[in-house]
Amino acid sequence: MSLIKTRSQSELQLEGQSPHVTVLTDRCAGCQECLVRCPTNALVMDFGSWTVLADDSTCVGCRQCVRTCPFSAITVDGPTLVSSREHIPTFHPQRLVGNLEETRKGFTTWAQVKAEASRCLNCPDPTCVRGCPAHNDVPSFIAAILNDDLQEAHRILQLTSVLPDICSRVCDQALQCEGACTWSLAGGEGVAIGALERFVTDNAPVPPVQQLSKEGAGLKIAIVGSGPAGIGAAWELARASASVTVFEKDEFPGGLMKWGIPDFTLPDEIASRPWGALRDAGVTIHCNSGVAADGLDSLLENFDAVVLAQGAGTPIRLPVEGGSLAQVWDATRFLHEAQSAVLSHQTLSHLTKEDDPSGVRIRTVLVVGAGNTAMDVARLARRLGARAICVDWMDRRFAPVRSDELDEAGMEGVDIRFSTTIDHLEDVDGKLIRAHLSFTEQKSAKVLPAVVSKLAETEVVDLVVMAMGYRVDESFSSVLPNSPISRRLRPGLTDRRWQASGLLAGGKPAFARNQPIGELALGREIAYSQASRNVAERLWVAGDALVGPATVVEAMAQGRRAAQAILNERPTRVS
Repeated sequence: MSLIKTRSQSELQLEGQSPHVTVLTDRCAGCQECLVRCPTNALVMDFGSWTVLADDSTCVGCRQCVRTCPFSAITVDGPTLVSSREHIPTFHPQRLVGNLEETRKGFTTWAQVKAEASRCLNCPDPTCVRGCPAHNDVPSFIAAILNDDLQEAHRILQLTSVLPDICSRVCDQALQCEGACTWSLAGGEGVAIGALERFVTDNAPVPPVQQLSKEGAGLKIAIVGSGPAGIGAAWELARASASVTVFEKDEFPGGLMKWGIPDFTLPDEIASRPWGALRDAGVTIHCNSGVAADGLDSLLENFDAVVLAQGAGTPIRLPVEGGSLAQVWDATRFLHEAQSAVLSHQTLSHLTKEDDPSGVRIRTVLVVGAGNTAMDVARLARRLGARAICVDWMDRRFAPVRSDELDEAGMEGVDIRFSTTIDHLEDVDGKLIRAHLSFTEQKSAKVLPAVVSKLAETEVVDLVVMAMGYRVDESFSSVLPNSPISRRLRPGLTDRRWQASGLLAGGKPAFARNQPIGELALGREIAYSQASRNVAERLWVAGDALVGPATVVEAMAQGRRAAQAILNERPTRVS
């Protein structure tokens, strides 16, 4: 904090610029909400008038006082006194074909890390913690970095997260911790929390599963699914000495992290790390062992409790004419086969045309969707030597996709077309597809796009990949009748502590892609709380199975919460 004041305020004051705080004394009620949350002690109480006084010389313009005042008694004019966010350049391979090298490298020097960590205000009521689905103690682990103590940073992170190396790579931080940073809420750029977390994990190994108590001794727990929710639950139970058995339908554990996120975003050695640690801790994992809804009774007969943590693995397909052609794949199949093909030094031709083993001709892939899954598909297609076109019916302004992911895909030659959708697909010769495209229009994020021009474009492609995301297996609806639960806020039920934090008053920051960052965070709390409640006797649910498609960190946090509830309740099966 002092580094920010010395470096930024002095420069701006030379130019005649500094924040100015105005307190409207006729509105100030002396409640001290602003005073206790000011990170620079720029506010004090005048006990004579029982109102707040402001000292401009120590104000950094973070505007926490403005957001937390329940009576709108404070205004702040002028700049925010914070240094610029440290830039991390994206790595672009000179040769893209066959290259799965990670494209986001993270901080590489202590100088960068210290400069970025120094931007943190160490807020008394840190909104970044509320924005993180796992409630990581962000200010404390950043303070440990500033003290050159990466082991302490790991210790702090381990209190709330078992996937810091993974989350720091795949989290959409702009809509979570960084979007909830006070600098973001003030209209600037949040602290690069994800990059700082990654620096910790890149330079000090993630600690193994450590047995912390005997709280779970004697409990025998089954977990269905080995993705982030299953990992969170298994880790928490193993640390408490419970006996844990995990059932996974795929050949390898990890769920979407293993097969759904390419190595250039999440390297396999990082994705595989949690299950290596869990096996070393004695957790049993049965792969190729899917559990159907009608198999739950058998599990409950043999285990004290069951955690349903199966991910959303059913691909969404666009219901269009020609959608059932053989040359139309879903994202799951493509991601499985394409990554294997790249690792085997094959090209797209090997996947789509058995009688053309040479693989010389470059093919074209049409990807339906422009979200994160679609970007993964398109970027993998480029690494197989193909031309990649992405179409999405949403307006670019409202599309739920990371900006950096779009930029990376564009730099790699992906042709991304928003406000465009498929009208129908036509078989050409059993090998090629003619895709007839339409243009759409979307006036706001709350209104679905509408087709405004039918048959506007035509593309002849070799492969169409439906990459619009995933849904939960509906066969479990009989045992989970109320899932997925809604994460929408109910009017009038907002927690007073959340209101007082100022996060909900932060609006829709530009840094957070103009999303209602406070509402999103509080909505996630609904699911986090629900994960602690059993849905039936000795049966808990977490992750996608609870809320529908969600993020890695949300699923992990919910899995841990379900496990904590099991440890508290200690359910026992009838012998």
